[in-house]
Order: sequence, then C-alpha cells, then structure tokens
Amino acid sequence: MKLMTLGTGGPRLDPERNSSCHVLEVGDQYLIFDIGRGAIQRIAQKALPLATLGPLFISHLHVDHIGEFANYLITSWIEGRRMPLKVYGPPGTAAIIDILIKAVYDRDIGFRTEGESAFGPFVGADVTEIRGGEVIEGEGWRARCEEVEHGHKLPFGELFRQRWVCLAFRVEAEGKVFSYSGDAVMCEELVRAARNSDLHLQCCYMAASSLKSAHMKGVAQYTLACSDTAGKIAANAEVKRLVLTHFKRPTQAELAEIEADVRLDYSGPVHLSIDLDEYHV
Repeated sequence: MKLMTLGTGGPRLDPERNSSCHVLEVGDQYLIFDIGRGAIQRIAQKALPLATLGPLFISHLHVDHIGEFANYLITSWIEGRRMPLKVYGPPGTAAIIDILIKAVYDRDIGFRTEGESAFGPFVGADVTEIRGGEVIEGEGWRARCEEVEHGHKLPFGELFRQRWVCLAFRVEAEGKVFSYSGDAVMCEELVRAARNSDLHLQCCYMAASSLKSAHMKGVAQYTLACSDTAGKIAANAEVKRLVLTHFKRPTQAELAEIEADVRLDYSGPVHLSIDLDEYHV
C-alpha cells in the first residue's frame, strides 16, 4: 500500500495546504479518504487516473472534507468515468449528494447530457451510509469504520447530536494495516481503529502553546487532536508509524514544536505531512 496525502490543511485557507484528501493505493486501486477543497488539482498533480479512482470514504460532513465532491463527481465523468462512484459515508451523505446532483448542479449535468452529449449518460454515485463497526470489502482489501468524537461533547441539542456521526477508518491489505483518524480527539473508538496499525494518519490541528483563547482550548479538548494529544493517541494504539495532517496554517516554528510535543508521548517514527507527500505502508 502507498498513502498519498493530497490535502493536509484544515478549514482555514492556507496557500501551502489544501483541505483534507488522501489517497491509498492498493494494487491497481485507489481508495480516496475525504474530498476537501483543492482535491482535484492535487489529483491532477499526481497524474492519478481521475476516471477510475474510488471508492470514496467520507469521514464526516464538514465542508473541508466534502467541499470538492460535486466537482470531483462531474469532472471524473467528463474525464471518462462510466460507472457510478462508490461512496461510503456517515448518515446524511446520501441526502447531500442527492441535492448536489438534482438541484445544485442539475443544470450543469443537463447541459452536458442534453446539449453537448459528448460524455455519455451521467453516472452519478452509488452511496452507502455507514455507522461504527461496519465493514466494507473490496478486491484485496478490507475496511472497517469506528464512530469517533469530533465535537460530540459541545453543547449541541440532542437532535443535532443524533445526526452528527464522524468516522475513523482502518484498512487491511497486503498484510499491512493503514488507519485514518478523520477529525477526532482521543477516544476509545479511535484507539481501536488505529490499534497496531503499520501507518496511522492522525489529525493534529495546532501546537499546544498556541491554544491561548478559550475557543482554541475548547477545540483541542472537544474537537481536534493537537500536539498535546496526537502522540498519546499513537502511543495508546501502539501504532508502528505516525503521519500527522490537518494543520492550521502552521509556521515552520510551530511544526517543529508540534513534532517535539508529539515525540514526548510517542517514540516511533513521526512524519509531518505536506500536500503531495507519499508514504509506503
């Protein structure tokens, strides 16, 4: 397996980093994890086969993880996709995709099917909504998801809380294990997803010393792992190698601090990813 980190930033604009998108190469297949802002351009820079990438695994429904979905779906069709894109995501995924196809971009699709008609019938997406513990199997790989904590202890109403499902993923293939936190803080389910993985991709939003405001302290406590907990997650899960991602516009000094903080808790190899990095699992 080979991991390509195509988007290593978060929701904030960053001239160096796009939002979350990662591709796991398994044999001749390319599994996509999230499809945030800038994903298509990074896919093009890697010269990946746009029309045959997939399936797509969506960790949760924040814009920095799904914002490029419609662009990817339509552009991959224009580039030759002739089968529906298989998509696995939390509850709510199907409704979002349905609205994008039937309302937001229906004129774009209609223009290209009824007018130009050069690309064949629109193939759309084949969406399966998943919850924690579910397993997806493909050719030579097996993926399991866990429901993780990403803001779940914030003061939401109960109705929203029931609708807010966030996933981490664990992929077994070629005798190795890859795991991806999605967006999460330390929790039992995340540690279970990452347990003994050969490579764990972990969100690490900020250096602990930058958590000065009450808001940012709350982010680190409830929403996104930062440098004071990312290493603890890796150590508790006993992962063999740790790759960090989902940074908030970090300076070089902040990246050095993040690495130093993480190494206080985790003794294995640590990589601070940038867009277009590659890691063999």
